Amino acid sequence: MTIPSPGFRRKTLHLVRRLEEILLEKGALPPAEACRLLLHSHRVPPALAVRILQDLVAGDRRFRLDPAGAVALAPAPAPSSLRLREARFTVLDVETTGGSPSSDRILEVGAVRVERGRIDGSFATLVNPGVPIPPFISSMTGIREEMVAGAPSFPAVAEEIARFIGESVLVAHNLPFDLGFLNQELRRSCGFILANPSLCTVRLGRRLLPHLPDRRLDTLADHYGMSFRGRHRALGDAEVTARLLLKFIVLLEEKGVEDLHSVERYLADGGRPPDPDRVSGGKRRRRQDSPPSSSGES
Repeated sequence: MTIPSPGFRRKTLHLVRRLEEILLEKGALPPAEACRLLLHSHRVPPALAVRILQDLVAGDRRFRLDPAGAVALAPAPAPSSLRLREARFTVLDVETTGGSPSSDRILEVGAVRVERGRIDGSFATLVNPGVPIPPFISSMTGIREEMVAGAPSFPAVAEEIARFIGESVLVAHNLPFDLGFLNQELRRSCGFILANPSLCTVRLGRRLLPHLPDRRLDTLADHYGMSFRGRHRALGDAEVTARLLLKFIVLLEEKGVEDLHSVERYLADGGRPPDPDRVSGGKRRRRQDSPPSSSGES
């Protein structure tokens, strides 16, 4: 099997982002016209255009292809009305060389998909950071220089990570840290950041389990009797966080909090259940590019 080069992956990711921009501006397009605009070509044979689009957007839930090959952006449910039981979540964890996204780098990415109330797939990769790994990071994570020497760089895996996440709701334990690093790497290598709806299990834990001494991942896992496949490894931490998310969804629904908009209102109101007369159907404001937190509850 031929492994695509990092340069090829970057070009493919650029084409996908360009196609998204074209469809946002033009709406649904026949395959030949979509490829003409995408490739800056005078004419693309229709059959070839269909194959190009099928290969380019295969498995990407942002796009929709009809039987004739016409391409359009897939409609996404409004976050405010998306019920928790019906939502698709990507639970994310990253291991890094330090605490600053501007000067440190990602060492490992782990992600777990949660859909319709169950865990439904995972993704994990080591990442060659291109910088030395501090000894205390190696001691904590077990990730050593020789383990990442042959690992892909972040640009080489950026497309795969973006495809796995898609339009799902992003979840992490101490979300500003993990999302801050991921967005910095995406901005640096690909020129864009993620703008998905998001939830932080630290914030949820503070409201839902106020009797616990703290909301560290170990504390919450102990509370529910959960064990780690690998603590301070990206996939191991993401798996436990995904299981916590499922527990939290049950607690939220018991309090009458059943959709994403209601979750944000519940957190903003200090943990009070939502007042149905106050719940608006409007989209909530996203705070997407917030700086990473070093609260220690991770």
